[in-house]
Amino acid sequence: MNAVTLKDAKLNLEQLVADVIANADDTIIVTENGEQVVLFPLDEYNSWRETFYLLKSPANAEHLRRSIAEAQAGLVQERELLDV
Repeated sequence: MNAVTLKDAKLNLEQLVADVIANADDTIIVTENGEQVVLFPLDEYNSWRETFYLLKSPANAEHLRRSIAEAQAGLVQERELLDV
C-alpha cells in the first residue's frame, strides 16, 4: 500500500487514480493534520461491502464458513443450472 500527502495527491490526481486502477493497489492519502483516507478501485470497494454484508449476520457467517469448509473437504456436488 502506498501513501501520499494530500498536497501531492492534488498535484498528481490523474496519475494517482490511473495507478490505483491499473495496479489495484490501495493508496493512503494523508492530510496536513494527519488524518488519513484510502483510495482504491470501486470493484474492490464493492467486494468489501458485499463481504461485510454477508458476514454481519452471525448465522449467515457461520453458514458461509461451514460451506467453505465442506467445499475444501471435497464435499461438493456439481449441478446443472436451469433456465427458468
